[in-house]
Amino acid sequence: MGKGMMDRVKFTGLGAVVFLSLLCTLHFALCTVVCSDELMIQQHINGLKHKKSDVRIESARALGESGDPEVVPVLRDALNDKDDDVRLEAVYALSKIRDDAAVAALAVAVRDDEEEVRLAAVDGLSGSESKAAISPLIEATKDKDDNIKRPAVILLGAIGDASVIQPISQLLSDKSDEIRIATVYAIGSIGGIDAVRALSSALDDKRNEVSIAAVRVLGALGYEDAIPLLTAVLKQKRDIVIHKTVAEALVAIGHKSAIPALVEISNKVKGDDKKPFNDAIIKILEKNRGGAPKGKKIKEVKSRSANQSREPRTSEVPSNLSQQEKLKLMRKHYMAGIDFYKKREYEKSASEFKEVLKIDPEHTQSKEMLERINSKIE
Repeated sequence: MGKGMMDRVKFTGLGAVVFLSLLCTLHFALCTVVCSDELMIQQHINGLKHKKSDVRIESARALGESGDPEVVPVLRDALNDKDDDVRLEAVYALSKIRDDAAVAALAVAVRDDEEEVRLAAVDGLSGSESKAAISPLIEATKDKDDNIKRPAVILLGAIGDASVIQPISQLLSDKSDEIRIATVYAIGSIGGIDAVRALSSALDDKRNEVSIAAVRVLGALGYEDAIPLLTAVLKQKRDIVIHKTVAEALVAIGHKSAIPALVEISNKVKGDDKKPFNDAIIKILEKNRGGAPKGKKIKEVKSRSANQSREPRTSEVPSNLSQQEKLKLMRKHYMAGIDFYKKREYEKSASEFKEVLKIDPEHTQSKEMLERINSKIE
């Protein structure tokens, strides 16, 4: 064997040794990091049993930051801690873990004795994309405290599952005007024939604010199935403001079957009060000129919605959006605001709620959330 060949063999052998040495070093380093993480998690698990509440709070926080589903059982046990702050931190930690087991644990916290813990649990469920969140949120709508019920019903509306319409419809008879209004918007966010039927009772609410909210939502949904309900309101002895709002809703739906009822009430009222109804008649006629009636049937709207792409986030509301698309965009911004609020990113949260108010300046829930944010910042 020549000298050159011998040198290459030696070099190759030496390179292999160096490579294997480097590989072993990397493997050892990786094992060290993994073992270190596991050891740290175990230390925090042990910390949940420490006699000092500050240590238990910090341990719960650290376990949440790990995002490891394996720590859910110990965090669930921490929900039984005698210290309110420890239970609260355990809820925050569970909210950061994307796992059905964490959702099930948050369901336990929804029944906590402390209001702040229950509210944190409801907020935590807002980050879940699992339908497992529906049941605990429905339970939260039965809470004695309106501060718990309101966000729970809003979140159920945002989830958009038609199965929740029946249970939350009971809140349309709640003693709180704010809860009834929140329920109207939640049902409207879900949409469908069951939503139209459920909202029919809100049209007869003793408070104008609730009835007006129901009228607006039915108009925004754009279903022609709502026309008989709305025209029936025009025949009732109600505040002229409600009648004018009904006229606006009928224009939004745009179906010409609403015209006879508008003509009838226009003939009954006097003076300037005739104008909104006459204007509504003209607008509906214009919408139907040279084409099919504009009202949407329930099944047609469902088919279109299933194929829609998600709306881009923007500071300007696109002028060509339908009423139903505006509702969806409002829901998207509202849920983003809730998510930022839960993370204590109050400026970003406020920005999202302001986007909702650009679409609907009368959106009660967004106004309330902005008030809560202002109280946190001040």
